[in-house]
Amino acid sequence: MARRTSRGRQKIEMKYVESKEARYVTFSKRKASLFRKADEFSTVTGADVGVLLFSPSGKPCSYTSTSVEKITEKFREWKQQNADEGKSSVFQAFDDLCKDIQDENEKAKSRELRYKVMYPGAEIPADKERLEKFMEMKLRLENINEATKNHIRAERLKFDLNVVPEYEVGESSGTHH
Repeated sequence: MARRTSRGRQKIEMKYVESKEARYVTFSKRKASLFRKADEFSTVTGADVGVLLFSPSGKPCSYTSTSVEKITEKFREWKQQNADEGKSSVFQAFDDLCKDIQDENEKAKSRELRYKVMYPGAEIPADKERLEKFMEMKLRLENINEATKNHIRAERLKFDLNVVPEYEVGESSGTHH
């Protein structure tokens, strides 16, 4: 069932195929079409392409421009090499701060335990050095918070700049042929 969008384009509404037999037929036809498109994409771009899916009955199906093993190994290696690359320095700084806070809390527990053993029943005095460190950490957190806002703004701007508007037929795209 097709309908027009506000831009006049045709929008196809999809819904789950209820009949088991019809679902199997639809799967087979669409799988063949998907694999044809993957092959075309690989041929035109020279990219290594892999499509893995499971049929409604649970049978694995795949199309790969090389081999499933080569593509999955290449993907796994890339993920390992780039595991931390995507992590912004802002988020790394936050992780470092969390680790420092955890270390300070462990030191404080150890200090309190030692004091209780050495001076049973006495009130544990404030640790001025620890309070100073926590003030420094609070400032670090405020800096991270500000840097995060800037990072999010930069990412949003980057995303906005990469969005290309779609032109309707008859609209000027700004280019002349």
